[in-house]
Amino acid sequence: MMTQGKPFINSKTIAAKGIEDALNETGYARDLETLRKKAQEIDTDLKDPELSTEQKEKLKHDRAELEKEITQKEQQEMKERKEIEDRVREEITNKIKEEGGRYPGSAIIIDRQGCRRQISSLDVGDEVQVIINNEIRAEPVITFIHRQPEVVQEFLQITTEKNNILKITEDHLMFVERTGKAAAIPARDVKVEDILYVRAGHSVEKDAVLSISKVFEKGVYAPVTLSGTILVNDVHTSCYFDVLSHEWSHRAMGVVRAVHYVSPCILQWISGVGQKNGFPGWCRLAHRMLTLLH
Repeated sequence: MMTQGKPFINSKTIAAKGIEDALNETGYARDLETLRKKAQEIDTDLKDPELSTEQKEKLKHDRAELEKEITQKEQQEMKERKEIEDRVREEITNKIKEEGGRYPGSAIIIDRQGCRRQISSLDVGDEVQVIINNEIRAEPVITFIHRQPEVVQEFLQITTEKNNILKITEDHLMFVERTGKAAAIPARDVKVEDILYVRAGHSVEKDAVLSISKVFEKGVYAPVTLSGTILVNDVHTSCYFDVLSHEWSHRAMGVVRAVHYVSPCILQWISGVGQKNGFPGWCRLAHRMLTLLH
């Protein structure tokens, strides 16, 4: 079994901290605090019964000017916050893309015996149901491209008309119908009314996308089967993400399949070498090279 990755803070919290840190550097919060303290001091002075009419009028004028300055500073801060939020979110999104696609720990697969199990319970060698040539079959999991139980990640939640609910990262590939055939596209490109391929008992049916939203879930998992496909929450998906097409990704994994056929134990050992943050060493190297070439 591969070593589990170290827990780290989720991307939503990272974004929030990055936004606040960047805003603190602008000095708006400090300036606003100073202005509000001055306004409070004037409000206190205005309560003095011994003030002359002239003094009160001057304080009221100063208070009104301060209020204008506070309002202006607040508007500047809001504008700056929006720009920072957009920039930080883009940085976080790019980091997520660099890490590759996957499913949450709560995702459901079906094993050879027909039992529903959370993907987090899977190990190398376990057999899971897949769709091959429009038929339901069982294949072994030969490796994991990514497995990190403690991470909290943002996922797309794709709900179908037949109430199949798939949670998947936006860059993971899944199959939709294009010109009458199954085509693997990134989940972010899936649209409402697109046709998916789903498991219905022991057969394969088509199902239309009803809605797409975003959720945060714990755990990130990317198991790989011999065919490079897997049924997750009864939906036909690829085991790969969009650095390459599904076909080219599957060809690139040919060496991994060859090692599996020779000795699954050797493949497990190799997968543990250089493992970092849930990624096998060979996978991180290959992903980095493909990203640079893509």
